[in-house]
Amino acid sequence: MLQSGPLPRVLSASLVEEVFNNSSPRAFVHDLRRGLDALCLYELACHLPTFIHLFTPRDRQKITLKLLTSTIKPQFSPEGSNRRQKESKIYAKYVKYLREAASGRRGDVTLAKILRFCTGSEEEPPLGYQIQPTMEFVERQSFLPTGNTCINKMQLTIPVNEEPTEDALFNFFDFAFCNSYFGLQ
Repeated sequence: MLQSGPLPRVLSASLVEEVFNNSSPRAFVHDLRRGLDALCLYELACHLPTFIHLFTPRDRQKITLKLLTSTIKPQFSPEGSNRRQKESKIYAKYVKYLREAASGRRGDVTLAKILRFCTGSEEEPPLGYQIQPTMEFVERQSFLPTGNTCINKMQLTIPVNEEPTEDALFNFFDFAFCNSYFGLQ
């Protein structure tokens, strides 16, 4: 919960209060408390009251362009290499795509969906990522991005021969980022 997110925001503020602070809760709340205690979460909240805020309802963190680009770190080749030039060119198109997605011009694609594609979650965990999300550049035939949520890695294709048009590349991005993976939707 702390390192993988998303947080359980299914309880109302009054229910959170009753679960963690009421000495005589209702029967279903008592059962919920026992379930949390089986995971040592109730005991932890008794010893660390600030832990309770993780269960308190709040709005999700808004994913911004700056947050996303600083979260998913590109792994570039050494400066001055031919490969680095190709990587920089594709990365620039990716950032342009992110701007379009952020402004709502890419249909259903949101910055949160792009983060989910790479990490499995639409928000950053409260303690940050145990494994830093990265972007790797690979040479292959398909320009369809791939994501590996187990290791928080996204792969973008650099052209081997012919580079696709910007429209075609953006359509590949749309397709990848709008599909659910590993049963997440």
